[in-house]
Amino acid sequence: MPGIEEIIKNSNEPDVTKAVFDSIQSFGDNSKKNYNELRKSHEEMKKVLDKNDVDTLVTEKVEKLSEDITTRQNAIDGDIAELNTSITKRLDEIEIAGKRPAMASGKDAEKIEKDVKDFYNSLRATQVPDHGAKFSMNQKEDTVISMEEYQLYAKNFEAWARLGDEKTLKTVPEMLKSMLVGSDPDGGFVVPTAMGNRIIERMFEVDPMRSLASIETISTGSIEWLVDFDEADAKWEGGETVIIGESGTPQLKKKRINVFSLAARTRLTQTLLEDSAINIESWLGKHVGAKMGRMEAASFISGDGVGKPRGFLTWPNGEDGNYGVIEQIPMLHATKLTPDGFIDMKYSMVEQYLNRGTWLMNRSTVRETTKLKTGDGDYIWKPGITTDAMATILGLPIRMSPTMPAVAANALSVALADWKEAYMIVDRLGISTQRDPFTQKPFIEFYTRKRVGGDVINYQAIKLGKISA
Repeated sequence: MPGIEEIIKNSNEPDVTKAVFDSIQSFGDNSKKNYNELRKSHEEMKKVLDKNDVDTLVTEKVEKLSEDITTRQNAIDGDIAELNTSITKRLDEIEIAGKRPAMASGKDAEKIEKDVKDFYNSLRATQVPDHGAKFSMNQKEDTVISMEEYQLYAKNFEAWARLGDEKTLKTVPEMLKSMLVGSDPDGGFVVPTAMGNRIIERMFEVDPMRSLASIETISTGSIEWLVDFDEADAKWEGGETVIIGESGTPQLKKKRINVFSLAARTRLTQTLLEDSAINIESWLGKHVGAKMGRMEAASFISGDGVGKPRGFLTWPNGEDGNYGVIEQIPMLHATKLTPDGFIDMKYSMVEQYLNRGTWLMNRSTVRETTKLKTGDGDYIWKPGITTDAMATILGLPIRMSPTMPAVAANALSVALADWKEAYMIVDRLGISTQRDPFTQKPFIEFYTRKRVGGDVINYQAIKLGKISA
C-alpha cells in the first residue's frame, strides 16, 4: 500500500491532497490529547470513589473529574464529526481540481450527472411551473436534462443572493434566464445541490439523531406503508388424522409519516453583501444548517406531532410488544440513576435489537453515569478503547443529545434503541430560499425552507428509562 508521501506526490493536486492529510493529523493529535486526559481523569476519579471517603472536598473533586471526562468525550465526538466534514470538503476540492485539466469522465461524470438529477427532482418536488426554461413539470422522467443549464444556475445563485430580485436580474438577461430554471411558486429559488448537501451536513453535526435514525427522501407530502406488528397463529396437530382448526392471521396496521415545513430566517446587511467577499453558500449552509438542526432534533425527541415531527418521548408507556406504546423501564430511584436501572433497561430489549443498541442521553446524565458501579465494583461507564471509539455503558455505545431531559423526578432521561429500526426521519426533496430586502432594512433577510417529518416506526426496538422508584 503506498505511503502518504507517495500519494501526495502522485496526486493531480498535491497541495490539496497534503492539506487533507494535515487535517487528519491535526484532528488525530487533538483527539489523542483529549483521549489521554480523559483516561487519566477517569482513573483518578475511580481511585477517589473506591476509597469510599465521603466529604465535601471529595464530592467536589469527583464532580470536577466527571465533568472533565464528559467534556473531553464530547470534544472527541465533535472532533470525529468535524474531521468527517473536513475530509468530505477536502475530497470535494480534490474532485473539483481533478476535473480542471479535461472534461470529467467515468465516476466524476456520474457524480455530476447525479447532482443534476437531484436538482431537477427537487424542482419536481416543489412543483415548479414552466417558465419557458428547458425543464418543466410536463416533461417525462426520461427526458434528457441539461447539465449546462444547471451549472449556469448554480454559478448565478450567489449572484442572485447578492443582487436581489428579478428587476435587478433583468439587467443581465442570461442570469435571469438561468435563475428562472430554479424558481419556485413561493417566490424563492431552489437551493443548488451542493449547497443543499452542505446544509444537511451541518444538520448532521448539531445533534446525533440524524446519524442514528433511518432516513427516507420522498417527493410527496407523506409516506405510508402497512405494518405487520402481530404474528400468525400456529398449533400442534394431535395426531396423523387430526385436523387443526383455523389459525389466526396477523392484523396489518397502516403507518403514515407526514412532512412539515421547517424554516430559518438569517440576515446580512446590504453593504456587506455588496462589498464583502463573503461566500454566500458557505455562510447560509453554516447558519441555516445549525439552526434547522437544533429545531428538528428537538422535535425528533420531544415533538408533539402537531405541525412538527413526533418525538419518541411523547408515546405512551405500555407493555413490550404492543403497537403504539414504548416500554418505560424504572431506573429504581425517584431522583437519580442507578446501575441496576441501566442493567434492567439493557436486558429488557429483544436480543436482535440489543446487539445494535445505542444509549442516548443528556451530557449531564452521562456525567452521572461515570460514577456508577455495579455490586461487583465495576464501573458501568467505560471510555473508548481507542481515540476514535465511543465511550460505552454496559458495553453499548453512548451518544449525547442536548435535547434529552436531565435527571429529575419522573423524567425520561435515558433512551436505548436500535435507532435505524426504531425511528425514521423523512425528508421531502428540495430546499428553497427567498430573499427579502424590504422587511428589515438595512438588512437582507434570507428565508430558507425545507420539509421534514419523523416518527417511531418500531416500538419494540426502543426502551425509555424513567427516573422513578
